[in-house]
Amino acid sequence: MTALTFTLKNATDFKINCSHLTPNLLKGLTLSQIQGLTLANGHNAPKVADFFEVNGNDTENIIFSNSTSQLDYIGYKMKNGSITIQGDTGDFLGCQMQNGTIICQGSAGDRVGDQMRRGVILIDGNAGNYCASRIIAGTVGIYGQVGKFLGFAMKRGTLLVTQQPSLHATIQDCGSHTLPFLALLFQSFKSYPTKFNTVNNLRVRRFAGDLACNGSGEVLVISP
Repeated sequence: MTALTFTLKNATDFKINCSHLTPNLLKGLTLSQIQGLTLANGHNAPKVADFFEVNGNDTENIIFSNSTSQLDYIGYKMKNGSITIQGDTGDFLGCQMQNGTIICQGSAGDRVGDQMRRGVILIDGNAGNYCASRIIAGTVGIYGQVGKFLGFAMKRGTLLVTQQPSLHATIQDCGSHTLPFLALLFQSFKSYPTKFNTVNNLRVRRFAGDLACNGSGEVLVISP
């Protein structure tokens, strides 16, 4: 089987809602059925085939090729499988994600992992504002720069960054630590097509938060 691949035909000046293109929603559908899916509500809503060339048959492993920042809601409420984004992506990547793995080989917009419950999101480029906002659990990694309000209202979860972010007042500095559990976490990244598969430094700067929401989450600044 080959990964189900959505190749964006042309760059657009408007946003495309990709919330229906997840492994759990596409399971059991034929290629023609996937091509005929609508990307929005309404009688004349655009179809997948209007914007994407679709190839492959493995709905558990999805690839977005030629992706741009106009593609919003990739991995929305995703429950299983993997999504690899070969390029940039828009807002709400992995929003309300329940499980699975998302790899973005470019940069992402605002609200990455908003209200995420479980799973892994790894971004090789930058991420926008409110990354991992209201996250309930899971792991989010940003290899590049990250915008304002990282981990805003996060309840639990682990956020990995390689550059010191600007953190709001209710994310508190806990100092530098060597965390052995990271050896297992980084080992699990080895098979992923991401820059994070080379990280192995267990010495991190740890921040706890959001203290306004019980403070059980953490931001770890790692040296790649």
